[in-house]
Amino acid sequence: MEKKQIKFGTGGFRGVIGDDFTKENVQRIAQGLADMMHRDGVISAVPIGYDNRFMSDSYALWIAEVLAANGIKCLWYDFAVPTPMVMCAVRDNGCDYGIMITASHNPYMYNGVKLFVKGGADADVSVTGRLETFVSSVEKVRALSEKELHSSAYFGRFSNKDEYLEHISAYIDPAISRNNISVLFDNLFGVAVVGLKPFFEKYRIKNCTVHAERDALFGSRLPNPTEERISALKSEVLRGGYDFAVATDSDGDRLGVLDEKGNYIGSNDILAMLYYYLVTVKGEKGDAVKNCATSVILDKLAAKFGYTCHTVDVGFKNISAKMRETNALIGGESSGGLTCRGYLFGKDSIFAVALFTEMRIVMDMPVSEIVRNVREACGYTYHVVERVVCLPAMPARDAFARLTPDFGRNVVKRETMSGNFKWTFTGDCWGLIRLSGTEPVVRIFAEAETARETARIADVLENAINDDCKV
Repeated sequence: MEKKQIKFGTGGFRGVIGDDFTKENVQRIAQGLADMMHRDGVISAVPIGYDNRFMSDSYALWIAEVLAANGIKCLWYDFAVPTPMVMCAVRDNGCDYGIMITASHNPYMYNGVKLFVKGGADADVSVTGRLETFVSSVEKVRALSEKELHSSAYFGRFSNKDEYLEHISAYIDPAISRNNISVLFDNLFGVAVVGLKPFFEKYRIKNCTVHAERDALFGSRLPNPTEERISALKSEVLRGGYDFAVATDSDGDRLGVLDEKGNYIGSNDILAMLYYYLVTVKGEKGDAVKNCATSVILDKLAAKFGYTCHTVDVGFKNISAKMRETNALIGGESSGGLTCRGYLFGKDSIFAVALFTEMRIVMDMPVSEIVRNVREACGYTYHVVERVVCLPAMPARDAFARLTPDFGRNVVKRETMSGNFKWTFTGDCWGLIRLSGTEPVVRIFAEAETARETARIADVLENAINDDCKV
């Protein structure tokens, strides 16, 4: 039977467990990586992490069995860890590659392989494209048995938890230990609690409630801190008088927030709030970076401060690359991931929650008031919407390239960026279609002057998808 081609998307290789995400395919990836490393003369160790997702630990072991059989040292975590902890291990230990087993925010039936490169950044398309070629050329997978692996000189247990937490602490103002705030944290069955619980303890955030149950199937719910997913926390926020609530995704690189009134604070606002705080309160300087599905509020704020907001294609590797190029202060995306200059070239929800907590303590005002101040500072009222359209099968990209929706307003620019199709109108308004690389879904994003106009733009795009892109 012909082997299915392994393809890496913006978040690595992902697939349905037992379908295309199998032991065979994962070990083919490991063999391809081993072959590529040997071809390049690379001999550094490879940190291998995994989250709480069903069978993540098994897949991680299967990868280690292959790398060890090929003479590559494996730095093995014997507990589930956040993705950014593995990225830190790659950077701090001078490793050429690192691996994380996770499907991030995808539903429980999915799993995935994320690949990191020297410096602790996501592998870009030049690396993953080359790896795909090596994987496709694999004729035989060399692997140790599990028993052989545990006695192999190429396998060792590893943890950089303390070093990882120190990296976060180096960025945080120690004065926040003097606080009187209340925080509600929902781990969404993920791994961010590994970093956040010690953070709350170190900075003496005593009035803190942590929901950290474990469930490999995430309670059969989406492990993603979207408004729909975490709105159930609102009653607890109001009942407990919390200053804010925060939730993180399954592998600890996305976050969502509710303010003291239980209102959802979207990622666009979180990114703008932290940029505002860094510049106006901490006195930091520098540009910002966002992806093409993120609000123009960051552009407005950067311009007010005398800086530039750079826009890149979806994929945090594109954000981190532009941050390195421009020495930008902050970079993030509308899906809830961000990082800052001097920290890590990868999104990290533990770091983001730590910085958000510092902001709330230092500014000493309700989260809702900080949001209002930021919006007033840039003099911009905006409305953003995100929708998910489910399709019966994975759509073909060329079908979307042919779309010509009638928006009823002047289109000043049309852009095609990998799986993204964006229309920009006068007045800083826009609409965007993004194809998922793992699920048969399409995400619609829109931004306009009013909620009504934003919804109308999204309706136009949704109708165009339903009429012209049936599969």
